[in-house]
Amino acid sequence: MILLPLLIGCNGNSDEQSNQYDKPHDPNRTVVIEDIGPKKGGLGTKVVVSGDNFGNDKEKVRLFFNDKEALIIKVQDNAIYALVPKQPGEYSTIKVIVDGKESVLQNTKFQYYIKAVVTTIAGRWNVSANPPVDGPALDATFYRPAKISVDDIGNVLVADDQTGARMRLISTSENRMTTVLNMKVPWSTTFNEQFTHNFVMERNRTERPILFYSMSKASNYIESDIYYDQQDEQGNWIFGSYTACALGADDTYVYMMSESGERFVRVHQETRKVELIGQNIPTGQYSHMTFNAVDRKMYLSLEASGRIMRFDPQYIPPGRTTPWITWDDMEWIIGTGLVSSTSKEGHGREAQLGTLCGLGSDHEGNVYICDQKFHCVWKVDPLLNCTIFAGPPAGPAVSGYRDGKPEEALFNRPYDITATYDGLIYVADTFNRVVRCISIQ
Repeated sequence: MILLPLLIGCNGNSDEQSNQYDKPHDPNRTVVIEDIGPKKGGLGTKVVVSGDNFGNDKEKVRLFFNDKEALIIKVQDNAIYALVPKQPGEYSTIKVIVDGKESVLQNTKFQYYIKAVVTTIAGRWNVSANPPVDGPALDATFYRPAKISVDDIGNVLVADDQTGARMRLISTSENRMTTVLNMKVPWSTTFNEQFTHNFVMERNRTERPILFYSMSKASNYIESDIYYDQQDEQGNWIFGSYTACALGADDTYVYMMSESGERFVRVHQETRKVELIGQNIPTGQYSHMTFNAVDRKMYLSLEASGRIMRFDPQYIPPGRTTPWITWDDMEWIIGTGLVSSTSKEGHGREAQLGTLCGLGSDHEGNVYICDQKFHCVWKVDPLLNCTIFAGPPAGPAVSGYRDGKPEEALFNRPYDITATYDGLIYVADTFNRVVRCISIQ
């Protein structure tokens, strides 16, 4: 830490100490950053930024590591005491704003040390129970944890597929798992952008006209409601008797696609109006969907070809009428589209991926994808760089079960993934019968 000088003074009648730097910011002078100490650390490291004209009101001061804002503990005119924010980047430019005046530390960058770990948070390894058992998270059991989503306070919702036939709630604060909804065949699950409701589809066509259930966060997901298919002007069901597969949601609509792309609908979350927005989209067999709140695009993973597509679900081309989304409106952004015995990192369509299943996005616009064939988790950044985020390195497939560092962790056909706004990643490690957490700090 930087040693900060304090001028100690006294008067004739008192032994009280005074600090010459306990004075307000002078709006007529510039703000100056001189140094930061220490110059290396991780999340929560205590640092002191030294300089001049910071003032003594921390409400008027903002400190940034790249674009991440730090928590300020104390301010005096020549120093800011703060804690390093989470994941600002490997090297950070330090910037201070005081009452609108900005200053940047020149010729020095803060080096951030990343700590990452994969842990099991729920389920018992390789135990497939029928019926599944609730209780303490690591004592509870799944039948087949297949699809997963997480709210903004760390509640994880898991679709226990097939004979499991129920939605499970993992409370990460209480380390408990409970059943919140019994269904026939629960499948894809997602939250709206406001995190007020969780939506989970009924997968099988025999459950029509039920499309999906809505569970309320306000009731801790105990209260649920049903959204039904509707008929068009000719009396035909809009979604129809198709097996459902992909599900996504934004702040207004829930988007739902059938298993092979025959039907693609959106359902208004308030009015419940069902609209056909696409049909006969050649996705292959299974596809999965996530809404990226940063670029406002929908991302679609295709199991059959190992590709990621991207499109704007609300853009209607001029002159196009309902349904307006076609295969030509989808941008092929990730994956070679070729079947291979090995995986390969790369940019965009140069990357070689395997059987791509569920995917999720975080608050920075990164997209994470589960690869069942190569037993790993991929990360696609906003520049479309595609790298292995957790699991064995690129190459032949390696499966197993091991917690630890992301590059050393092993998975067994992970099927779905979801991300929190504060950087936690949850994975449905389906054939290990557990839910895993990837924590990056």
